[in-house]
Amino acid sequence: MKTSLTRRTYTALPADPRSVSIARTYVTRILADWRRAELTDDTQLIASELLTNAIKATQNAHKPNDPTYAMFAGYDCHPWLGLHQVGDGVVLEIWDCNRNPPKLRAPEPWELGGRGLQVINNLAASWGYRWPNTGGKIVWAILAVSP
Repeated sequence: MKTSLTRRTYTALPADPRSVSIARTYVTRILADWRRAELTDDTQLIASELLTNAIKATQNAHKPNDPTYAMFAGYDCHPWLGLHQVGDGVVLEIWDCNRNPPKLRAPEPWELGGRGLQVINNLAASWGYRWPNTGGKIVWAILAVSP
């Protein structure tokens, strides 16, 4: 895979579950424009999982007992989605204002949630998170074209 960054795009999304559908449509359109349609299904699924987590984290950041509360109190804190084309691959980033890191869990079979990061772990070439200087966190996933 080439390492030069060739394209990037960002969009802000409401901290609302309906944003997941908007994000999936956005990913589809951008990857089609970039001629990376073969990455669409996995990128959509990962975007859905990360954005769902970001929406939950954003809602928690507005609670006074959250350590992020003081930093973003009084601000409209909504997630951002970023896509970067790097060579033949794509980097997906989701920003939210909650600094708590994502945790890969092993939920019990009867639990209804907690499998999103496992899905991402299986689909992405790699994934992780970072804390930008502006606050919050960015969770990223790299998707590569299969050889």
